[in-house]
Amino acid sequence: MEHHLYISALSVITAVIYSFVALDFARRNSHKTNSSRRLWLLSASITMGIGIWGMHFVGMMSINMSLKVHHDLSYLLLCMILAIGGAWLAFYFAKNLFFSAMIMGTSMIGLHYFGMMAIFPTAAIRYDLSVFSLAAACAYLFSGLAMYRHFKTGHPSFLSHFFSSVLMAAAMAGLHYTAEKAMNMKSHHVLHMSHDPSLGSLTLIATAIVAVATLFISLLYMMGKWSDQQLKLKSALLKESKQQNHSLIELNPVGGYIINKDRTLTVVNRSLEELTGYTSEELIGKPYTFLLANTNARRMESLFQRTLGGESLQVETRIRQKNGNVFDAEVTNIPYYVDNEIRGIVGTMKDLTVVRQVEQRIRDSEKLAVVGELAAGVAHEIRNPLTTLKGFTQTMMNAPSSSEMKNYLNIMLDEIESINLITNEFMVLAKPHMTITASINVVPLIKQVTTLLTTQANLTNVIINSKFLIECGEIRGEKNQIKKMLVNLLKNAIEAMPEGGNVTVTATAGNTGNLLIYIKDEGIGMSSGELQQLGRPFYTTKKSGKGLGLFVSKKIIENHNGSVRFKSIPGEGTIVEISLPGLQETMKADNTPFIS
Repeated sequence: MEHHLYISALSVITAVIYSFVALDFARRNSHKTNSSRRLWLLSASITMGIGIWGMHFVGMMSINMSLKVHHDLSYLLLCMILAIGGAWLAFYFAKNLFFSAMIMGTSMIGLHYFGMMAIFPTAAIRYDLSVFSLAAACAYLFSGLAMYRHFKTGHPSFLSHFFSSVLMAAAMAGLHYTAEKAMNMKSHHVLHMSHDPSLGSLTLIATAIVAVATLFISLLYMMGKWSDQQLKLKSALLKESKQQNHSLIELNPVGGYIINKDRTLTVVNRSLEELTGYTSEELIGKPYTFLLANTNARRMESLFQRTLGGESLQVETRIRQKNGNVFDAEVTNIPYYVDNEIRGIVGTMKDLTVVRQVEQRIRDSEKLAVVGELAAGVAHEIRNPLTTLKGFTQTMMNAPSSSEMKNYLNIMLDEIESINLITNEFMVLAKPHMTITASINVVPLIKQVTTLLTTQANLTNVIINSKFLIECGEIRGEKNQIKKMLVNLLKNAIEAMPEGGNVTVTATAGNTGNLLIYIKDEGIGMSSGELQQLGRPFYTTKKSGKGLGLFVSKKIIENHNGSVRFKSIPGEGTIVEISLPGLQETMKADNTPFIS
């Protein structure tokens, strides 16, 4: 048989193009969802089936032979079913490459055989077995190599994909043209096809149709490829946007959340979990009012509606934690849009507890500055007249006078001394942070103060007990100031028990080498509200108190780089814990815990 070279070349090009597209479709089938996987598998099998059939058809159009041809419709339909069905099975079992290659090669052989029967139904076709075996080997070998290269490569490049397509086309063309050499045909109706004008026109038209179809599927593939690239780009942008949103919400150190229009929490971050004590599973799906204190629900609903109207708001509210505690929070709500429509609210929640504490410290510092300035002025203006009055009073005491007059003068001296003590306390407030240089052993200092106050304690049936878990508790500081602090705190403990009781003073060493002093009384105790006010200027729980003793004591402790803590239960008493930096060479570690 003689062939038209350009039509034979077209048959091979057709096979390469259809194979390229079909292999690409088959590869996509393994990366999609179930529904799209079936669609890609069907598209790949139809494309490959048409490619095998088209290559065979165009290859037959290239023959210049002397036999009259017909087209048997049933055989043509069988050829198409064999090609498409075989391709479907081959791609479906692509993971089993040997089985897949056998199916693909067998479908090519079957299409060639029945294709010849469709074209030459009146001819007796015989095959040379050895040559036909070579043709079948081409189909199996090259299709197997094509499937192996394409499906065993992680991400094949364009050149690798193209080479796999060439191998698949070699399987088709090798089978077709080698099998033609194996054919022997006899017919009683011998005509020269080339002398029949109608058959020549039919050949050209059919070849043109196949060429146009090939061009069409090539364009369709390129458009699909471009669309796929656009989809990947959009997918990458969407993924980046999701990651940005994840970073913005999930990794935000401030509590973050998203509420839909139904007032339901849909997203919460880790910071919000830590802030409220709830897990994300406990929060998601719950209404946002789940976290609000009851008194704030109506107000927050009004603000929620305003935010859904497009207004961004920042408000303060009360949030209830899982353990029942309530804290002040700053809430910022911003509407979020999808397709220019408000779909819900993105918000943040910030705990204001620390902010409130800082604000309170600032206010206390401002008060302290005012008190310090006032103290300096008052002390300067009062101490000089006091010295004069005290001198004259003592002179009058030495002069002859009645016993009644001396009694009045004693009262005057006591009152002058009281005013002097108040003035001294003002001076403590007015002094800047002291430079501590002297070493003080606090143990004998505590013994001295307890001895000093024993007489006052006995008048109210109070017993002072001392407990020392260390032999020497040395700190660096100012002795008179430490003594004043101990006197003030012990007096408070004694005065807290008007009906009598026990005061216990304990000195021990902390785990970090600090000196711990506990002063425990059995008095009336204080409420949590009163504890929060302790140490503020001019605040006192005593009817005759001035509100400066504890304030001055706290100032002395702070000046010595120490700290003080209070625990009190109404009706049971109060414990004061004083911690002062100890000298490491003299302090011994002790397991005595802090206030518990």
